[in-house]
Amino acid sequence: MLAEVGAFSIALALAAALYGTFAILWSIRHADPRWAESGRNGVYATTGLLGLALLLLLAAFLADRFQIRYVAQHSSRDLPLYLKVSAVWAGQEGSLLLWAFLQTLFSGLVVRDGGRGDRKGRPYVPWAMVFLSLITAFFVAVTLFLSNPFVRLDAAPADGQGLNPLLRHPGMIFHPPALYLGYVGLAVPFAFALAALVTWQVDDWPAVARRWTLASWLFLGLGLLLGARWAYDVLGWGGYWGWDPVENAGLMPWLTATALLHSTVMQEERRGFRVWSLLLAVLSFALVLFGTFTTRSGMIQSVHAFVRSPLGPYFLAFIGLTLVGSSALLYSRRSVLTDSRPSDGLLSREGLFLLTLTLFLTLTGSVLVGSLLPTITEAIAGQRFEAGPAWFDRVTGPQFAALVLVMGLCPLLGQAAATLRRLLNRGLPALLGATAVTIAAALAGFTLPASLAGFAVIGLAGATTLSEYVRDVAARSHRLGENPLQSLWFLFGRNRRRYGGYLVHAGVILMALGVVGTRMYPFEKEAILLSGEPVTVGEYTLVFDELQQEPADDHLSTRALLSVYQQGTYLTTLRPQMDQYVDLDQTISIPALRVGLREDLYLVLAGWSGDGTMATLKAFINPLASFLWLGGLVFLVGGAVAHWPPARAARLPAPEARRRALGTTVGLAAGLLVLTAAVVAMWGGTGTLGAAGQASGRPFAGQPAPDFTLSLLDGSTLALSDLRGQVAVINFWSTWCPPCEEEMPHLQAIWEEYQAEGVVLVGIAYDDEEAAVREMASR
Repeated sequence: MLAEVGAFSIALALAAALYGTFAILWSIRHADPRWAESGRNGVYATTGLLGLALLLLLAAFLADRFQIRYVAQHSSRDLPLYLKVSAVWAGQEGSLLLWAFLQTLFSGLVVRDGGRGDRKGRPYVPWAMVFLSLITAFFVAVTLFLSNPFVRLDAAPADGQGLNPLLRHPGMIFHPPALYLGYVGLAVPFAFALAALVTWQVDDWPAVARRWTLASWLFLGLGLLLGARWAYDVLGWGGYWGWDPVENAGLMPWLTATALLHSTVMQEERRGFRVWSLLLAVLSFALVLFGTFTTRSGMIQSVHAFVRSPLGPYFLAFIGLTLVGSSALLYSRRSVLTDSRPSDGLLSREGLFLLTLTLFLTLTGSVLVGSLLPTITEAIAGQRFEAGPAWFDRVTGPQFAALVLVMGLCPLLGQAAATLRRLLNRGLPALLGATAVTIAAALAGFTLPASLAGFAVIGLAGATTLSEYVRDVAARSHRLGENPLQSLWFLFGRNRRRYGGYLVHAGVILMALGVVGTRMYPFEKEAILLSGEPVTVGEYTLVFDELQQEPADDHLSTRALLSVYQQGTYLTTLRPQMDQYVDLDQTISIPALRVGLREDLYLVLAGWSGDGTMATLKAFINPLASFLWLGGLVFLVGGAVAHWPPARAARLPAPEARRRALGTTVGLAAGLLVLTAAVVAMWGGTGTLGAAGQASGRPFAGQPAPDFTLSLLDGSTLALSDLRGQVAVINFWSTWCPPCEEEMPHLQAIWEEYQAEGVVLVGIAYDDEEAAVREMASR
């Protein structure tokens, strides 16, 4: 019954989406508000029906309804509750249903937002709803006819196959929904761009679509960050970004969406960049469809991709329709797309923005070519040529560096009335920052010329961004006599868009530090460790203590306990682990990390001997890796600040003010939830750190043990240093400890056998009475 209701809900949702499209078109043609209201209700109905279908699928997972094929393929009875939730979108059918629901949810939010009567949005919302409803109908139809998650099995198995072990990570709870929110969100600026072309009003649509563009860009960035952290925690190859085609499929629309945000800023300010904004909106959505096509068509091989399916031709046709239709609209409206404002030159604000957009497009093109290169070469020459990580690093690295450089130059050169003296005043902090960071990097051992150039660019951009804050805070604080922190808080509240953007730039700069360190100074070593013998890995020394095996419900966990030392000082114990899923015929390596600001020590267990006295280990040292995740959090906070609406409730009617206040509260809660999810997924993975925490005082083999002095029963004293050069066995015991009494004769026998060879046995009574100790010693 549950499966039938779920499938029927999807079918009704398709009917509601098509009806909503027809009703809104009819209202546009006949200027009938009743049909417009009916069309809006159709959008709301579609949202409710798909939400119901999604809840029913979740209920099927929670209730172990294995008669539903999708549940049987991705769940099992012993799967933890939180993994059953994430299993809803772990496969192709569930992820498409989630996508369709989020798509219509965004459409419903646009309808609700447009119903408030915003003057600028009024001409665009009806046509935007037509295009959004058509996109929703496409995804619902694909889900219903080609990828239905409610298909029944002829006979229900006793248990399901379980969730793919690679997906059993906290990041997988949030990573796919965050990506999908980014993907579906980019349909909104696309729809508004087409609406602007249809209505011949191409000036104001960026202001209407900006919040949607920023939100989708932010969610897509969060999804990419969580995906990178998942790769770092789970895949066990020592890295976080391998230029996998599916990774690239998410990166490309994020790059063009970033360009779109910059382009719309210029269009809103100066009425320029009209064509850029429209093209980037279309390209961003087309790349979303392209990424979905490559992931689900079986065209590419990837650990992230879904299995081959019949969806490819339909998505390819939809991509073609999107590009051809958008191009035809753009060409037919060319008369209103001419930018009336001339450029002020390359070093002007407009010129630097144009350079930024060009760099984003060349980067996107480079990633696209590298991703399609195997398919293109196979089609042309019959042989696949893979563009590996080294190729991508060589091609994209200089372009990313140029973007960071432009980020630093924009505040310096992008001033129309900049005098030489003003440039010198603004440029001095940038030069000092570049010099300081370069010198600090060289002193820290980062001496490769290319990396020093990268550190100089990072220092310049970082100092420029910081100086913008310092200059504005100092000016306000001096003018009003405020505390600098008060001035900073006020500036953030007054111009969230500007200062949130600076925070985003700061996050990108911190991530650039991590990229330079990890990409240009990688260290990798494979070693065979014998029990108790030290092995050197960079500046660390590892000692293999023991091998532990622990059976679980559906797998066997094997972990190596490795003591980590640096310059003879014990740091921690790491536990890299390998989980063997016999029923799934799958083995997963779970790395162990010691995280530091300077570098991460990353250990992977690769094998072991049958008797547990030998382990094969892969060790990686990733310099500055922590700056990637730290910068990612700063980036997310900055994006949230920039997206936060200005405080205008006081000027609104009371009902509207209450509604905005409620929306702000909900938005704040959602933002905090997203950031919490990011922190949990990036640093809270089970088994991710694999460390017992910091410890002190543990001696390293071959190093002097801490000295101590004992009071003996005959009244003399014994210091450990008195036994230098001898083998000393230290035994802690008590008279109230039965096992201690049982082992005494054995220790006595050992001492008698080896005392001639210089072995000394020292018994230390612990938490005991002297009389009782003397009585036992006299036996």
